[in-house]
Amino acid sequence: MSGMSTTTQPLPRAGGDPGGSGQQRGAGRRFGLSGMPWLVWRQHRVTLLMLLAVAAAMTAVLMWLSGSVNDALAAVHAGDPSPGESETINSAYKRLDLLGLALACLPVLIGVFVGAPLFAGDLESGTAKFVGLQSRSRGSWVAAKLGLAAAFSVAAALATGLAMRSLWSPLAEYRAIDADFTSAAGFDTTGPVAVALALLGLLVGAAAGLLLRRTLPAMVATFGVLLVVKTAWSFLRMSFASTVTKTTGGGRFAQEDSPVIPRSALEVDISYLGADGSLHGWGTCAQEGDNAACLREQGIVGWSVEYLPYSQIGAMQWAATGALCVLLALTAAVTVYAARRILR
Repeated sequence: MSGMSTTTQPLPRAGGDPGGSGQQRGAGRRFGLSGMPWLVWRQHRVTLLMLLAVAAAMTAVLMWLSGSVNDALAAVHAGDPSPGESETINSAYKRLDLLGLALACLPVLIGVFVGAPLFAGDLESGTAKFVGLQSRSRGSWVAAKLGLAAAFSVAAALATGLAMRSLWSPLAEYRAIDADFTSAAGFDTTGPVAVALALLGLLVGAAAGLLLRRTLPAMVATFGVLLVVKTAWSFLRMSFASTVTKTTGGGRFAQEDSPVIPRSALEVDISYLGADGSLHGWGTCAQEGDNAACLREQGIVGWSVEYLPYSQIGAMQWAATGALCVLLALTAAVTVYAARRILR
């Protein structure tokens, strides 16, 4: 036994830095993070940084296009646009829907790639079992994960939403018929609606991860649920609109007598107006030989045009955000219930 030698390793001091993590914690302090938020950051930093990178790239593209469009529109308003400036505006209208639809996918990307793996990865690998052995509670772990992911999601949605608004607004105000601000491409990607949808995507993904406990099924389920939500939302969006109606009378119902709406407004409906205030479809008497005589017999006295001015977009979006907050609260309740049930 005398030939054997032993070496004694010093035990870590209480509250010390086992595993040589002092350098990492120092880096965490430089980022303003420590404790549980820093551990969450270390675990999910690649995904969160990729989200910021995608958002930054989209923001840069939108801001560059916005600058070009605003310069071209300034020349148009000054009354001396060049052919190149006119082409810039027309090209922007052609790209607008494609850019908006790409940006409308951001909540789905957040839900599938950020929200779904947030808890499912730990539950699938079994590391979630060790949360209760730490000095921090499971509740603080859940709060840190959701809080950090929510902060990055809000930052991405806010940056891209402001950039999209800077591009969409001047184009809608100049010619709204080619920049439908009530579509998913325009309405869901700007203003507070963009932020609310990003948070909804995150919470749906988190809840799916907690309930299914496996990453891939949670990602698939999140995609399916968000697709259903966005489809239903497309039918509800116009219910938050506050439209304006413009009419004509005095027996003037020829095509050229129809009311002219502002360039910054979208036509919602156009009808013939009866003497009693009733509305008749614009196809009334279309098959008759003497269209004017038929319209007089029907008691038509003019036109009625319902339209939505672009100035209403702010109020419309805040009302929609209020409705989305109700859905957010319900999803948050499901997430909390799932967390308590799975991690107890």
